[in-house]
Amino acid sequence: MNQKQYKKILVIKQGSLGDIIFALPAMYSIRFYFEHSKITLLTETRFANFLKKSQYFDHFLIDNRKGLWKTTIVILKVLSNKYDLIIDLQNSKRSNFYNFFFKSLSKAKINGSRSNSHYRYVIPEQGVESPGLGLFKQLSMLNIPEIKTDYNWLHVDMDFNSIKNTILFIPGVSKSGLQKQWNPDLFAQLAKYFEDKGFLICVVGTKMDYSSVEPILQICKNVVNKIDQSPPEVVYTIAKYSHLIISNDTGPGHIAALSNTNILWLGLDNPISKSNLSQGKNSFSILATNMNQITVSEIIKYINQNNLLDK
Repeated sequence: MNQKQYKKILVIKQGSLGDIIFALPAMYSIRFYFEHSKITLLTETRFANFLKKSQYFDHFLIDNRKGLWKTTIVILKVLSNKYDLIIDLQNSKRSNFYNFFFKSLSKAKINGSRSNSHYRYVIPEQGVESPGLGLFKQLSMLNIPEIKTDYNWLHVDMDFNSIKNTILFIPGVSKSGLQKQWNPDLFAQLAKYFEDKGFLICVVGTKMDYSSVEPILQICKNVVNKIDQSPPEVVYTIAKYSHLIISNDTGPGHIAALSNTNILWLGLDNPISKSNLSQGKNSFSILATNMNQITVSEIIKYINQNNLLDK
């Protein structure tokens, strides 16, 4: 494929924060491969400012996936921009619905894993391959290779004198992911154990995660509390300078994992969790069919046996 034949490219990616993080390597490889093209990202407002810092995209189109009228406006905007290539990294029923119109009413070629794609990768059953691997197999239909991703754009200046010898705890989950949450009271017991060993405990999350973090704040004496003060850049930067990350299977955890600091995932023992949590040589996991089966002593033993605090 001639890299210069597609001068205007649209990339589609929405979903959860974790979905966005899984797609970052694919986004970077698209930017690297089509270095002379103008690339637009169709995404949601909540991700736009964050992704602008990456410089992977020249323009952004906002689609907050609300209502028929706003959906129609998005479709018309895309058609009016006359893209040469559309890369659907979302691969949802909604984006496939969009692609029906793009395929019918424009000359754009579409790459994706749904029925309205010209260059289609047929994905296997969910959980067979990691999300990142699936996206790169999709991009291989366009001869786009995987390029090692640099996440330095996520780094922000912080006072690291105040967070030395830190273990980063991420005890919160989204409302839809409560079944993936380890008991916050057990998180607090684990945090207290490491505080007594001389480590500083740091917590991150949104204000909706406060109830999950509150037990740690009550039992530990000197917590670096970044609840409602932890956009992706802060999570990444703290993780980069931490000795260890301990997290549920949640979006902020996947941001922290980009730091290449050892991360211990606490998750459900099923194919989807296994595929989501297997990415990266610094990823370790304790999985159970029910999150209540995971004990504090089991985690401490696993951390010590695998030397996860060595840095």
